[in-house]
Amino acid sequence: TVSWTPGATFRLADEDGRPIADAYVRFHYDGHLINPVHPVSYVASGSVIIRPDAAGRVTIPGRVHFRRPLPLSLPPSLFVDHVYVPRLHNAFGPIAKQTMPRPGVFSISEDRNIVSVADVSGAPERWELSLRHLYDCIRETLTRNGSRTSAASGDMQTAAHARALADHLRREYAAFLAVYGRVARQRPSEPEWGSERDRQLWREQIDAQLAREPLWGPFVERTWESTLKELERLEGSAR
Repeated sequence: TVSWTPGATFRLADEDGRPIADAYVRFHYDGHLINPVHPVSYVASGSVIIRPDAAGRVTIPGRVHFRRPLPLSLPPSLFVDHVYVPRLHNAFGPIAKQTMPRPGVFSISEDRNIVSVADVSGAPERWELSLRHLYDCIRETLTRNGSRTSAASGDMQTAAHARALADHLRREYAAFLAVYGRVARQRPSEPEWGSERDRQLWREQIDAQLAREPLWGPFVERTWESTLKELERLEGSAR
């Protein structure tokens, strides 16, 4: 079975409207099997990482997909997993039809043709979350076992972009520690779910964690220790 997945074009800009040309954009193609019991998804093509042009335009070409006739399946669709803008210290995603904007992180124009990206380095919670998004982008691209969306083994350009992202991640990590290493962590917003008793337990657990690791530096160094080691292994597998 042959199908055609249309391409897509959108523009990246900062909050002042200036085009973003230094970004990295990761996408893949997935679809769904026709199953009357429960939905089953499949990956038609793994991760590809591209970069915008000088005007900030991200152009993803259309693609022909070949599928076996059985089991019955729907044509695959384009899925934009991650966007990373180094100068704004901001990695986020996904960008899909139903994606809602995240204040302080990114917004999407009404016609969904322009993605405006914020600088998250002014808020440690947003910056640390950006680090995790950036790591996920690298891991899901380079992991050969356990990632459904790993890049094709012959896609040398995507592998090179992923290695560049690993360098960016190390710089982001070092910059975060330099800025916020000795800054006190704050209690995040309380969850809206659950009873008052549930929220009280949540507050007690969060306060206990903050008492053990009151500063951002020790917290990030501990939680990222194994992740940075895994990053080295992933880089080695991509060479």
